[in-house]
Amino acid sequence: MSTPKDPLLENEAPDRTYYATGVLLDTTDFVTEQTYHRGRLARALATLHGVGTASGLRVAHETNAMDPIEEGELAVYPGLALDPLGRQVEVSSKSCIRVKRWFDGYEPGKLLRRPKADFNVGPSVTGLPDLGVVADLFLRFRVYERGWTPAMASGLYDATDAVSPARLRDGYELRLVPRTELHPPNVPDSPWPLPTGGKPWPDPSTPGDTAARRGALKNAILDSWHPGRPALLDQLWGSAFLPDELRFDKSQPEGKEPDPAWVFLARVVIGVSGGTDSGNRPVRTGTVSVDNELRPFAVSVAALTRWLGI
Repeated sequence: MSTPKDPLLENEAPDRTYYATGVLLDTTDFVTEQTYHRGRLARALATLHGVGTASGLRVAHETNAMDPIEEGELAVYPGLALDPLGRQVEVSSKSCIRVKRWFDGYEPGKLLRRPKADFNVGPSVTGLPDLGVVADLFLRFRVYERGWTPAMASGLYDATDAVSPARLRDGYELRLVPRTELHPPNVPDSPWPLPTGGKPWPDPSTPGDTAARRGALKNAILDSWHPGRPALLDQLWGSAFLPDELRFDKSQPEGKEPDPAWVFLARVVIGVSGGTDSGNRPVRTGTVSVDNELRPFAVSVAALTRWLGI
């Protein structure tokens, strides 16, 4: 399936179509109408909830008991995330990446073998191998064309059988990318500002800190505004966390369209031995560890109220 370019990648869409009797409308007017409403919703979601996992999307390594090394796969369970532009990215059913097929598809030079001390995973991950290849799993919003319908030909040539997509479906794409840096980078901090001094909110149990906590929160809100999409892209490109192979959309002409709106899901460690195969590729041991807690989370009001017990 082809991948139409999403208008939200190009502008903030603050203008909406104006309707008046006798005004002629064309394709641009209807696209502008859709883009305005989608853009306003995305802006609100990104501002109110942030970027990251909103619900579900747990990543797990699952094996076939008959052949755990060859048939293991990374499973991404259903869920919903908000990407850096505020678009909703929904995985409606379990999706899988076959570890062997992925591992064999990369050139050996990108599968950097490293010791456990250099995995850079969180303390909650257990069963780590002594040697492993570190890769990061990313998710992005993607549009797919659906169905076809007759349409008038456009461009330089006439045609009597021209067709056009009948619908566009919001979908997703998963990419597992090996970390080729000497030390896998840390996940960037949330762009939401901390109070003056860069420290978290004062402990609510500390006597006399109620006014300080209120003031710190209000000032953080006052400092949190960004002017829109260009600022978001600059912020993301300023980070070394996004792998180079994800920085541009290869599905677009010449693959030069900036593609910044990936959501980080998990860090994956694929266990390897000290040797290599005939192609100089590290030999897998069958051990795969997943860190689900490094990712950013878009915390909803429902989650906060549940946590607070109200």
